[in-house]
Amino acid sequence: MLKAGDERYLTGDGQLRTPLALIFLLLFFLRGYLAWIISLTFSEDRTRLLQFFYTSTEQFGLTLLVGLPALFTLVLLTQIKAEIPGWVRAGARIAPLALWLSWVIDGMLLLSLISARWPEFSVVKAFLVFGWLIALWILLFSRHLRRFWELLSEE
Repeated sequence: MLKAGDERYLTGDGQLRTPLALIFLLLFFLRGYLAWIISLTFSEDRTRLLQFFYTSTEQFGLTLLVGLPALFTLVLLTQIKAEIPGWVRAGARIAPLALWLSWVIDGMLLLSLISARWPEFSVVKAFLVFGWLIALWILLFSRHLRRFWELLSEE
């Protein structure tokens, strides 16, 4: 049920608007899939780009695991229409928990990436840790994201 002020969560058509915070979370958690897709364009050596970011294939596999809940959430978002299917409403109830799971697994991945070459500073690793902390902030304090999940899961 819509409350006063909920019009900012809707488009002009009356459909739910995807929050920018959720788009950031999805892009951040899906970075392994993005790196994998980009690496497919290197026909001579597909692993060269992946070795730049990941020191082992286990870390790359963990990145793909981190992206699974985000991929599920992305599929949910593509199904938001005027009439929202029941499975999308049910999925919207577990999507925040799935994103928290991604955040925890991503923390373990970042810890392994940093500990693999501990004294060495890397701007890429610093941005990843910063993005991870921003994701924590969004998951904890984003009222817009919380209300979006409430509106999406309501019947």
